[in-house]
Amino acid sequence: MVQSDIVIVGGGLSGLSLAFYCAKVGLKTIVLEKENRTGGCFHSHRIKGDDNNEFWLELGAHTCYNSYRNLLDIIDDCQLGDRMTERKKVPYVMLVDNQVKSIISQINFPELLTSFPNLFFQKKADCDVASYYSKIVGKQNYQKVFRHFFNAVPSQIADEFPADILFKKRARRKDVIKSYTFDNGLQTIVDTMATRDGMQVLAGKKVESIERVNGNYCIDTNDDCRYETKTLALATPACTSAHLLRLIYPDIAQHLTTILSAKINSTGVILQKKFIRHKPVAGIVSPDDLFYSVVSRDTVPDKNYRGFTFHFKPDVQDDVVRMKRIEEALGVNSSQIEHCVSKLNHLPAPRVGHYQLVDKIDALLENKRLLLTGNYFAGISIEDCVSRSVREFSRLKLLDDKRQGGS
Repeated sequence: MVQSDIVIVGGGLSGLSLAFYCAKVGLKTIVLEKENRTGGCFHSHRIKGDDNNEFWLELGAHTCYNSYRNLLDIIDDCQLGDRMTERKKVPYVMLVDNQVKSIISQINFPELLTSFPNLFFQKKADCDVASYYSKIVGKQNYQKVFRHFFNAVPSQIADEFPADILFKKRARRKDVIKSYTFDNGLQTIVDTMATRDGMQVLAGKKVESIERVNGNYCIDTNDDCRYETKTLALATPACTSAHLLRLIYPDIAQHLTTILSAKINSTGVILQKKFIRHKPVAGIVSPDDLFYSVVSRDTVPDKNYRGFTFHFKPDVQDDVVRMKRIEEALGVNSSQIEHCVSKLNHLPAPRVGHYQLVDKIDALLENKRLLLTGNYFAGISIEDCVSRSVREFSRLKLLDDKRQGGS
């Protein structure tokens, strides 16, 4: 039996950021991650080039912004500021009939000018993305252009997303680069967090069951290890958290099962620059294609290589089909692709009324030493994950303060 002040299930950004806060205040913190790597959607695939320089390609999250204030606090604490890399300004484009087109060329401007004044009268609350933005950009523009870019953000059909969850306005830190990554990819952040003193991160540990024993949580893993703690945190997808809580907190589990999720098959390819005919781009969106988007490494140019991550739709599982589409979209053949790597990501698919659902879950968590964090609460962005961890950590501190005050 391994005892700890807090056990966190899930070693992605949400779990590691919560662990970071707990370890910082001296709590003995254990993180259990079922995969053999930590970081979750922070996944920078790295290779050694011909000149022994390292080239990286993102398979999950791609960009950080200076409006991500909670994340920046961690970056500052980890002293990673000098490793920030500014993302170059290159355009997003559309791929129409395998031809690269500018976004502007696809927009019906008379319809846009007629519809845009609705922006000042429409309210996002209780509206989904399709109904809200169709009124602002026009129905034809939405279907032909904007819909596909909205789908590209969460790599899934975003029509039914709550309009107020997809894009948020946040205060920016003027002393930080507006749009940035790191010299070795975004995984640099989670790799550094995982080495925090007081935090033990254990990969390859799948949690099989959780039970309550004498007021504590007992967690059993696939390698027959048992962990005991007064405080448990789940930083896993909603469906996984629901499964783990079904016996000890069935009411919370029931709410979690109603949160939909989507699978994203991401395939990254790396090629020498000389083989790519496309001009540098930040990303490519192709209407009604096999993929939602292509995200490029051109925002951080390399002297030898270019990299592209294709976020395919969940039903496109055949590797041969995916590679054929990649070759067509980039205008290359398979012999020119030096490296290819795939990853399956999961993202929530919230619907209108999501915030009310979260309120119900939070009400059930009150006064419990069970913390829930992840990208299915306030939103799906990087900052939303960290902000939820901040909130749950603050709740834990309040519980401790109350217990100490009553003792």
